[in-house]
Amino acid sequence: MAINDLELARRLDAGLVDDYRLARSYCLDVPTFALIHLRSVAHKLVDLLAGAVDIKFKSKNLYDRIEVLNRAKAIDVRLARQIHKLRSEGNKGAHPEKYRLSQEQLVTLAQKAVEIAANLMDGCFATIKGQQPPEWQFEALDQVAGRELCYRAVMEGDHQAQYLVGISLKAKGLMQRERELSFAIANDSADINLDASASLLKQASYWFAQACDHHDGARFEHGVALIHGHGDRQDREAGEELVKQAADAGLAQAQALLGYFYLSSSTAFEQNLVLAERYLLLAAEQDQAEAMANLGVLYHQGVDGVADTEKAELYTAQAARTGYPVAQYHLALMLMDKEEAETEQAMQWLQQAAEQRYPDAMADLARVLLDGDQLPQDPARASHLYREAIRYAGLPRAMFELSLAIFDNEVPDADLVEGATLLQAAYHYAESGSDLHQAIEALSPQLVAAIEAECRQATSEQTPLLSLILQRFDPQRLPKPFRR
Repeated sequence: MAINDLELARRLDAGLVDDYRLARSYCLDVPTFALIHLRSVAHKLVDLLAGAVDIKFKSKNLYDRIEVLNRAKAIDVRLARQIHKLRSEGNKGAHPEKYRLSQEQLVTLAQKAVEIAANLMDGCFATIKGQQPPEWQFEALDQVAGRELCYRAVMEGDHQAQYLVGISLKAKGLMQRERELSFAIANDSADINLDASASLLKQASYWFAQACDHHDGARFEHGVALIHGHGDRQDREAGEELVKQAADAGLAQAQALLGYFYLSSSTAFEQNLVLAERYLLLAAEQDQAEAMANLGVLYHQGVDGVADTEKAELYTAQAARTGYPVAQYHLALMLMDKEEAETEQAMQWLQQAAEQRYPDAMADLARVLLDGDQLPQDPARASHLYREAIRYAGLPRAMFELSLAIFDNEVPDADLVEGATLLQAAYHYAESGSDLHQAIEALSPQLVAAIEAECRQATSEQTPLLSLILQRFDPQRLPKPFRR
């Protein structure tokens, strides 16, 4: 009789069971939590494989360890890809907001990742146990765990359950907030209704506060909620102190954030690059992608004021290989800025970051596709990428560059009224006195003068459209305030 996948995990190694069981139980209700535990399964499988073939690792980084096993032929290419997949999906679970994934997308990722983990255990069984795996079948997932979770949180005061309820509400709240902001941008409105997301984030904050004194993860999340004012109050200093407590308890996410505080300074912590390096390295050793990316920033500027470009590229590349889009974008910039630019590789990383909807990467790739230097010209795709960068982040420079492309007739179906509206929006959202703000102030008078000249030669059919465009500018030929 065939056993189920949970029993397969137990027979392979008892140390896998807890992580795999938690991932199975919560992938439909708290997918971020499930994905993080599946990354832990990947870590443990790699260690078991190394022990079975007597390999000693020099690096603590999971990517490096997988590659050592691959090069030693302890695993084949298929298994290496599956382990890398679990590692990558786990990073998405740790930072869903950085990957701009909806709750539905996270659930789908978690469901697929659980099945990948089960097949991976089957594929590793012979190497680890020295015998063929037993006959097994994958047991269907259900949502019973979610109902039990809420019961334990409310009725039993279970701190782990309270933390997980908070995580689920926070993920839903952040996704809802992104939808609210996207809706406001799509409707040219500065009046943003955040009530729905605020309610979800406030509920999440409540549950983190309930578990804060007994659970390191909840302590970290409660600190983050205080920093952002997601609950009844905002208290950045108290929130940052809670993050430090969680970091000193060994929580990788907290170590990464505390390292960032020391890197850039914060309310409670002055800039201290030595401490920044210390905490970021601790988090990076636990495969924390954001910490690796910030180590790249740290070494790029130099701990002692002298840049270490080799280390900067090394850590940024490690973070990029985890699938972290911010690092992929930064790595693309680093490769382009090298004395001998590695253009082809840079474009590959830029496109990977853009595919994950990282706004700056989408805007940069759009410019590349308009210019046709590093990649073949593709104005239609460039226009789409600009619009996506605007939709996901309201990126002022994307608004400005798309506006210019429209007025210069570089994109298909150029709508001059839309171009003027985008210029208004870019001027409204750009920081006053910034380079972008000044560029718009320098360009607008020239643009208006050109349109006025066209008006003087326009036909009766063209005049209404040109007049409509001119209505977007004030007597000083600057964009009027953006419509609220």
